[in-house]
Amino acid sequence: MGTTSIINETLINRAKISGKNEAVFDVKKNKRYSFDDLLNRANQLSYFLKNQLHLKKGDRIAFCAENSVEFIDSFYMSSQTGIIITTYNYLLNSKEISNMMKNEEPSVLFYCSKSFKKINLLAKEHPNCCFISLEEKEDNLAEYLYPDIMNNSQSELVESIDLSLDDIQMLIHTGGMTGIPKAAKISYQSIMFNAISEILTLDLTSADCSLLMLPFYHTAAWNVLTLPILYAGGRVIILGGFSEEQTFDLIEKEKPTVAIGVETIYKRLMDHSLFNHIDFSGFRWLLSGAAPISYPTMKPYWEKGIKLVNAYGATETGPNNIVHPVNQMSLEEAKEKWGAAGKVMMFNQMKIVDDAFKEVEKGVKGELIWRGPLTFSGYWNQETSAESMLADGWIRSGDIGFQDEDGYIYISGRIKNTIISGGENIYPLEIEKILMSHDLIDDVCIIGVKDDEWGEIGKALVVLKRNQELTKSDIVTYLKQYISPFKIPKYIEFVDVIPKNAVGKTDYPLIHQKYA
Repeated sequence: MGTTSIINETLINRAKISGKNEAVFDVKKNKRYSFDDLLNRANQLSYFLKNQLHLKKGDRIAFCAENSVEFIDSFYMSSQTGIIITTYNYLLNSKEISNMMKNEEPSVLFYCSKSFKKINLLAKEHPNCCFISLEEKEDNLAEYLYPDIMNNSQSELVESIDLSLDDIQMLIHTGGMTGIPKAAKISYQSIMFNAISEILTLDLTSADCSLLMLPFYHTAAWNVLTLPILYAGGRVIILGGFSEEQTFDLIEKEKPTVAIGVETIYKRLMDHSLFNHIDFSGFRWLLSGAAPISYPTMKPYWEKGIKLVNAYGATETGPNNIVHPVNQMSLEEAKEKWGAAGKVMMFNQMKIVDDAFKEVEKGVKGELIWRGPLTFSGYWNQETSAESMLADGWIRSGDIGFQDEDGYIYISGRIKNTIISGGENIYPLEIEKILMSHDLIDDVCIIGVKDDEWGEIGKALVVLKRNQELTKSDIVTYLKQYISPFKIPKYIEFVDVIPKNAVGKTDYPLIHQKYA
């Protein structure tokens, strides 16, 4: 079997084995789809894109929408056609979405009712893009409706094209080492080895059911407990949006066995009045990603007998890089190692290195670097800088950590100062550049400060030009013109000077000590 067959027949062979089995439950639609259904839907989409819109291998399609089965359709369509998928965060404003579209130039953008207003604002800037609504009702923007594509009785079986494992299947947005958002190129090889690594490391089987609580514009939504579960023949429950009551209802009725979330989600669940009345016994374990989860958040789940543990990964390096061996450890062992990210997963090569990129001994902190078939293939329309790539294929993570004597990895912090708020990455440099464009601002520094609900939130330290005046409200109003509300710092403090070190760089340790 050649490379092409391995990629093309991922779903075909799964359908032969498990065709009638339920693969996806789309909660918002209240519809269930078997593997046979997914195979048919992927073909319908492939036929439409190739024969009606004349897309070819390497062309891009984009989603700006809440989670739904259509994302899964696109994954299997891509495995037939070589068309590349990219996803946009529908929480961003229209300018931010438009800038990403200018970089990737998608031929098609699929949107939902929640993102319609933003997409409608930017549509004229992208005359070569075909806008397709995922809804059943027509609007003044949609050239096609997705349900009509699925119901086309004239479509024919699409013949799969030649594909290589090195070909690109997805573009996933990330800040990387520099903190400037860019599109990471994810190959068929990366996605396949991520799935296999997770299946082998976490012992996933066709009996597993994953509750998807993360959005598809993040790598974890695709590559952690969604595609791996489908590869294994299991079932995925897709939430359109997160709510505590709906999540509790699904836990009780659908009995998911595995899930990944972020601390904000787990805190919202545990703080809800229903939490103590919900039966979590169907779960084998729960994972938390994006940023280390705190002990107080883990404890209530442990008291329910559930192994809630940290995991670690990044868009460029995996994301299936580090996880606890949850099936081989007891609850007491999970508690003992609660502060760890876990152990290195299958098919990963990892080193912890010093500033000269020499490997350090166990117990010594250094930067985590990665190599192997799970890693990304560079950035779309941007050179991969020396800041993120090393010789011999090693990729820098920008994260500091150490390994204990038992092989567990602990993450100590970030080299760069990315703020992770409720699982969303906020990049200080982006906000600083905007504020520095204000005529009355002389200097600025954005830092993250701890927050019980969101993990971290932003704080802006602002130096005004001499004899000038601005209010906190003025700064918020200014930022609203350029960035999404969730990126705007919650705290704003006017200071006389931003501390600098001996070489003139911002002195972050001193700033955190004084202001965080």
